[in-house]
Amino acid sequence: MNAKPHRTNSDFQLRYFLAGSCHTPDGAWALMYGQKIDIEGKIKHTHAQKLRRDAKIMAAKDFLANNLDAPLHERMEKEAEIIECEAAAPIAELNLRAAEDELATIERIMAELEPLRKYSHLSLLAANEAAQREEWLGELKTRAENFLLSQGSIPHDQLNTMRNHPDFATELVPHIRQIVVKMKGSPDGLELLARNDPLLRLKDKR
Repeated sequence: MNAKPHRTNSDFQLRYFLAGSCHTPDGAWALMYGQKIDIEGKIKHTHAQKLRRDAKIMAAKDFLANNLDAPLHERMEKEAEIIECEAAAPIAELNLRAAEDELATIERIMAELEPLRKYSHLSLLAANEAAQREEWLGELKTRAENFLLSQGSIPHDQLNTMRNHPDFATELVPHIRQIVVKMKGSPDGLELLARNDPLLRLKDKR
């Protein structure tokens, strides 16, 4: 069941499908950083919305208290504003609590990844650039595995992408050959697809 009320991603998704989709600790950390700033922005936005909602309720109540002779339809409009704002408050509170929980999970994953990073000594932007070659190498190796195990060959456009990588001859070709050999030893090859906990896997790739 892929239910995640009030959240962008569940803890499971963050660990296994986001961080777990990366191929280097630095790549996973950078992805989590992107999630972090996104959730932090949503939390700030939620706080701002609460202030606006509270201000709207205060203004409506002030109007009702100081305009007893106002036309009925105007008083009804203000009462409706109060009801609408108060009705939205519980959902907003759940959204905020869920976002704070999600942020805490993201920060825990980043903390686990931090000692595994190769480029933590560089600035944020420089570290992300430095990780690209290795991250792409891991991505292309995974694509080769998936294509070979699912359809038995690598599509020409994907092979062309792989050939553009500077480590094609030294890393990708031997990896592809290794997968082919393993598949001959295990016809279905499904056990080659199994992965352990993503952060443990990334630890082995430092």
